[in-house]
Amino acid sequence: MTPIFLTDTRVQCLSGLGHLDVHYYLSLVNEIYKDNGGIAGQRAPLKTKTGISIRTRMVDDLRKGAILPPIVIGAVVTEETFALAKNCETNEQFFDLFGKISKSSLSIIDGMQRTTALETAVSDENTNLVNKNIRIDLWLAKNLDSLVYRMLVLNTGQVPWDIKRQLETIYKQVLLQIDKQIPNIDVFNIDDKERRSDAGQYRSTRIVELFLAFTSRKPHIELKEKVAEDFARMEATEATANEAALPAFIETMKLLAALDRAFANTAMAEEYVGSGTRFKEGRDIFTSAPASIAFSAAAAQYLLGKPGYPFEFSELQTRLPELADKVAAIIQKINSSASGASFIDYLTLNEKVSARSGRIGEYEREFFFRAFEHMFMHADSLETLTPCWSSYK
Repeated sequence: MTPIFLTDTRVQCLSGLGHLDVHYYLSLVNEIYKDNGGIAGQRAPLKTKTGISIRTRMVDDLRKGAILPPIVIGAVVTEETFALAKNCETNEQFFDLFGKISKSSLSIIDGMQRTTALETAVSDENTNLVNKNIRIDLWLAKNLDSLVYRMLVLNTGQVPWDIKRQLETIYKQVLLQIDKQIPNIDVFNIDDKERRSDAGQYRSTRIVELFLAFTSRKPHIELKEKVAEDFARMEATEATANEAALPAFIETMKLLAALDRAFANTAMAEEYVGSGTRFKEGRDIFTSAPASIAFSAAAAQYLLGKPGYPFEFSELQTRLPELADKVAAIIQKINSSASGASFIDYLTLNEKVSARSGRIGEYEREFFFRAFEHMFMHADSLETLTPCWSSYK
């Protein structure tokens, strides 16, 4: 018999096409996303007139017996499960394979609108679906980098839905890996109600933005603009094609969290705080999206070079320790200073940030990008961060 799974030798993934009972598939998806409120909470249905029309037609077609294109699911699996998949020759074995895969490792790569339509169709008690099965294209990988690369390739160029939810879904395994490898940070998902109240706490969507800034090596990533989205994801595809990219980003997140905590131990003197003061305490700095995104972009340029040039991953082994030493030097100076606040120089920081009234977000990203770029270059000689805050004219 012919094996169900084909091997993608580019990134060492397996792709297998089979079919599952519709009700089993929907229960599986609800289990995957039960912490996020089920299917409806994971992805809001398209609200455009065209989107609503297409989904309504899809539901009607399902009731009449239409066959939908395969829904694409990805998962990182063990060596044992990977080997079992290679020997999978029947749909029964394909079905049994799902029992070997941890549900928390599954991600819907492509097919959320089809899933929403399926749920709508089967929730109608008067509907008796002619076709009880749905086709599934299951992508399996042994490591996270390969799966994320495949996810990006499959999703690039498609009509974007709610971009933040889409990216959280695509980068679900990246976020889990970050949460696992950096124990001193907390990752809040998009539907979590918690607000950042301490250093080391970040929303999942913010981490995704940091990753896009890291892979594009630019601080100006506007997720709401389609061209910027497509460009950023194209850059991310190029970056994740190399298995060193995600570990480098995770190390960058560790440095960000460490500096975040050092900043959080300081605060501006009360007598200097005014009603319009932007940064009153250290925790405020990386609560700011421009500052955290700029840090990621500046770190990426330090590690990988300027945007537009090929990624020099071969230099990471020396550049990563260098960057870690630079950040450690700044942290040591903050902690050993008689007043960490005087080393940070909140007065200059707030004065410079308030210097622009128009296009504030764009200005602040460039301001912090230049500041961290200067910090990384001159960490050993800095007596205060004043030169950093003054590096963008």
